[in-house]
Amino acid sequence: MQFKVISPDVESTGSTGSSPQSQIEQMLNDNPVFLFMKGTPESPQCGFSGKVTNILNAWKVPFKSFNVLADESIRQGIKDYANWQTIPQLYINKEFVGGSDVVEEISNNGELGELLNEAFPEMKITPPPPPAEAQEVNALEASVIMKENPNISLLDVRSPQERETACLENSVLLDQELVEEMLDKWDKDTAMMFICHTGQRSRQAAQYFAAQGFQKVYNISDGIHGWSSSVDSSIPTY
Repeated sequence: MQFKVISPDVESTGSTGSSPQSQIEQMLNDNPVFLFMKGTPESPQCGFSGKVTNILNAWKVPFKSFNVLADESIRQGIKDYANWQTIPQLYINKEFVGGSDVVEEISNNGELGELLNEAFPEMKITPPPPPAEAQEVNALEASVIMKENPNISLLDVRSPQERETACLENSVLLDQELVEEMLDKWDKDTAMMFICHTGQRSRQAAQYFAAQGFQKVYNISDGIHGWSSSVDSSIPTY
């Protein structure tokens, strides 16, 4: 079971009339690790906020957060405070660390661990295990896996036009809306399988989701072309 540290969303803490800057400073003074995000750790409202939440959870450190969607003055105020125009923003020991891409980079190279050790000297903080890798399976192997696990999500990364030409039953078009939903709401143990025409585009998608922490990710290496030739010849080739 994945360990998760979920901190409650922090409300504006300043007294009536206090400026957004003073409220921000108070939140940072009171919390060694603080995340300004869209939504809450339990329910992120954008994929980037969800990514940083997942990274902090993977490091198993306590943190507090503020939902900028709940207070426009704080949302604009934190952009001015850091001179950084995007959300999320992570702070450690009152210092601005960066947004989702920066946090992901320093998590991978170990710098985040050093910052967290400084924030929590009493804790023994160790790096999270490396993310699972996408498993390559051919169409015939994929058909067996799908029979054994009928709840697996079959995600098609091809264009809608290609799907009109040839499409597997129960497959779902992987569009941007679904990507954001998966990053925000899907459990990391959800089994998923990716397919495209010949396995190249789907491999990139599978590797991406494995890197986001999903544990059961498969790529159909020979794509729908292989499915037609080895599993179901009624599927058109193109």
